[in-house]
Amino acid sequence: MNILATYHPADKDYGLMKIDEPSTPYNRMVGDEDDEGALSDSDGHSAPTADDLASKIAAAENIDPRFMREEEEESSEEEEEELSAEEQAKRSQFQMMRKMHYNEGMNIKLARQLIEDEEDEDEDEDEEMRDVTEEAREEASTVVAASEEVEEEEGVEETEDIHVDPPQEAESLDS
Repeated sequence: MNILATYHPADKDYGLMKIDEPSTPYNRMVGDEDDEGALSDSDGHSAPTADDLASKIAAAENIDPRFMREEEEESSEEEEEELSAEEQAKRSQFQMMRKMHYNEGMNIKLARQLIEDEEDEDEDEDEEMRDVTEEAREEASTVVAASEEVEEEEGVEETEDIHVDPPQEAESLDS
């Protein structure tokens, strides 16, 4: 009984959910559905003739392309006239801040400069570490040379290194 309650709850409705979305668009057939000679919407249009294309090209020669046309900003000018002096100052400050924020060229140059500065600092630190290491080596070599001189003057004999062989296994001792 628990299995039925777990996997098939009473309040759950399987497969009866309605989907609210538009139907898939497709080219409908022109004419009756039963008609074998029916054409789709795209098949019904004929290709333009050469004369039609030549007349359209000739008409478009004096017109600038859309991307080169200047947009009319009359509506924004009218809006600015309606704003008070305080609102105009706030709007101009906002526009200036927006331009500064989205100035990608300047941001890229600034980022490159920061990276170069960081690399220069790293190189300087590396050179300082090399200098310190070399100085430490020089000091160590002078200390070793001085201690050797002191030992020679005092007549201290050098000690002999003692090497101990590792222990051998019992089987190798028997033979």
